[in-house]
Amino acid sequence: MSVLRNESNLINYLFLDPKYSLMTGRMVYVLHTFFKLLDVHDTDSLNDLQFYHLMRRLTTLPTQKIYQVFDMLDTDGSGGIDFDELYLLFCILVAQKDREIKKFIHRHSRTVFDLLDSDGSNEVSVHEFAICGFLFNFHKAAINKIFKEFDCTGDEELDYREFRMFAMACIDKQREMEIAKKDDKNGQENTLEAERRRTKQEAAAMRSKQFSVAAPAAAAAADGDPGETAEDPKAGLLSNADGRGVEEEESKRGKSKDSHK
Repeated sequence: MSVLRNESNLINYLFLDPKYSLMTGRMVYVLHTFFKLLDVHDTDSLNDLQFYHLMRRLTTLPTQKIYQVFDMLDTDGSGGIDFDELYLLFCILVAQKDREIKKFIHRHSRTVFDLLDSDGSNEVSVHEFAICGFLFNFHKAAINKIFKEFDCTGDEELDYREFRMFAMACIDKQREMEIAKKDDKNGQENTLEAERRRTKQEAAAMRSKQFSVAAPAAAAAADGDPGETAEDPKAGLLSNADGRGVEEEESKRGKSKDSHK
């Protein structure tokens, strides 16, 4: 799906009046100066080729969508984009950049309705909305999800009154879907992160258990078994003392025999 994204520093320097969702006099002057620089043929309009290269620098739209925007903006069928038509496009781009497209549509719903009404029937069908809605970043999924709720007549087309309510609801529904998608993505990432932490903890516990079993065995192999190889110092002293006691007893007995003789 094509999405209208800003790719130009020029758009970042422009802004809309928050009350009327239109450019201020200074911004209009800047844009008009820019328009005169683009109008190299001095015809007070931009032909399709000039418009194509301008949009390639301003947005990420593919070629087919750029020419589709050209046809939408060329409301008088002159084959060129004059300043008023370019001004409308830049207002839409700036509103997108500032995330104020809902306010812009609300303030200029009739202009937006006429842009989307490509066949001039004074009604906008779901097909027209889906095809041309990319200019306002309407997603097809959101359009199809709630279109029937606002089609009061059941003819699969919206008149101006129905369109105003539908456009606001469509933007809200689209934001809800984007938030739900983002929350679902965050939930999946949190689950994966928890799984990675659990795996690391299990691996650390396994290594700790293996170390606690292997350490005593390694120490015993290196130092030997104290119960079998080490001599008790007290036992040695006792044995020495016992030996001296026997010698003294035998010496006393020998002296006693000599005295009797």
